Amino acid sequence: MKKFFAGLATGVVLSFFIFPVSFTFLPSALNSKMILAGWGIAVYAFRSIRSHKLEMSRMVLISGLLASLFSLWCLIAVTAAETYDMEYVSYIKSFFTWLLGAYGALAVMKYCTGKDDLPTLTKYLAIVGVSQCVLSLLIDNVGFVSRLVDMLFRFGQDFYKQGGRLYGIGCALDVAGVRFSPILVLIAHQISTNHQVGNRALSITTYLLAFLIIMVLGATISRTTMVGAALGLAYMALANLAVGKGGYISNRQVRIFLVSFVVIVLGIVGSVYLYQSSEAFHDNVRFGFEGFFNWVETGEFRTGSTDHLETMWVWPTTRRGWIIGEGIVGVFKTNSDIGYVNFIFYCGIIGLVIYSLYYVYNHLVLNEKYNRFALVSILFVALTFIIWSKVQTDIFFMDALLFCAAGDVKYYSR
Repeated sequence: MKKFFAGLATGVVLSFFIFPVSFTFLPSALNSKMILAGWGIAVYAFRSIRSHKLEMSRMVLISGLLASLFSLWCLIAVTAAETYDMEYVSYIKSFFTWLLGAYGALAVMKYCTGKDDLPTLTKYLAIVGVSQCVLSLLIDNVGFVSRLVDMLFRFGQDFYKQGGRLYGIGCALDVAGVRFSPILVLIAHQISTNHQVGNRALSITTYLLAFLIIMVLGATISRTTMVGAALGLAYMALANLAVGKGGYISNRQVRIFLVSFVVIVLGIVGSVYLYQSSEAFHDNVRFGFEGFFNWVETGEFRTGSTDHLETMWVWPTTRRGWIIGEGIVGVFKTNSDIGYVNFIFYCGIIGLVIYSLYYVYNHLVLNEKYNRFALVSILFVALTFIIWSKVQTDIFFMDALLFCAAGDVKYYSR
C-alpha cells in the first residue's frame, strides 16, 4: 500500500508539472508549475547548504546562456519595433520556472521511489500520459468527474467544452499533443534499448499498451500526438528491425516483435469493436485520425486544421520585419498559429535562429548524458521543428526533466 501511494504521489506531481493547472482555492495567477518551481528552489537550497557548494551542470549553464541571449534579442526586437510585447522577452523566466519545477518534481520522485533515473522517469511519464487519456473519457462521460475537476482546477475547460473537445486535467488541444509526443518517443526508447524491458514480455506488453493508448486516445484530444506516434514507431522500427553483426537477430528482437504483433492485433480488434459499438468513440476516433479516414475515403490526406493552416503562412512585408521582426506575436496579431510565422514576426530570422540553436543544443547535448540516446536526441530536434509548422510552442519541459534526472546507464545494453 505504501508503494502504491508513493507511486500515486509521483504521478500526480509529474502531471502537475507537465500539465500545469491553477487551483480554485488559490490565486489564479499561481499554477502548479510555479508551486513546483518554488519547491525546487527550496530543495536546491537545502542540498547546496548540506553539500557546501552550488552545483550547476555545463549543459544547464550553456542552455541558460542561450535562453538569456534569446530573451535579450527579443528585447532588442520589441524595443526597435516599439511594441514592448514581453511574450518572449521574459523567456528566461520561463526557462528557470521549467528547470526548477523539474528539479522539484524529480526530488519528489526520488523521495517516493528511491530513483530519479531515466527508466523510472519514463515509466511515470507513461503512467501520466495514459491517466490523462483515461481521465479525458471520464470527464466527457461521467458528470461527477467533470464537476469534481471543475470544482478543484482552472485551466480553461469552459473553452474546451464549448468546442466539444476532449480534455484531461490541464491536458487539451496542442498542449496535450506537444506533451504526449516526446513521451511516446521515450517509451519507444525504453522498449528498444533497456534490456530490463526488452527481456521481459510483460514489460514490453505494458509499455506497448501505454504507447497505443496514448497514441489513439491522445490523438482524440490533440492530433499533434500523431507526430510523436510516428516518430516513436519509426524509432522502434529502426532499432528493432536492424540485423546485428554477423547477420543474426537477437532473442530480444524476436521477443519484441512477437509481443508487438500480438498487442497491435488485439489493439486493432478492440478499436474496431469500440468504433462500431460506441458512438462517442466512433466520433472521437474519426476526429483524431481524420487525415487517415479522408485518405482512405477520398484518396487525399487532409484535415480541417491543415486546410486552415494553409491560409496562415503569412510573412512580414519589409526587409526589417524579416531580419529583426515587427515585435508582434499571437494569432490575433499575426493572423497565424504557425510557430515559424510568429517567431519571425516577433523577433525576425535572427531571433528564430537563436531560438532554434537553443533547442538543437538542448536536445543533442542529452546524448552526452544518456547511453544510446543519439536517436532520441535527433527525434526531439525533428519533433520541435515539425510542431513549429503547426503551432508556436515550447518543449523545454522535457529537456528540463532530462537535465535534472540521473544519468544512470546501467539498464541499457550496448
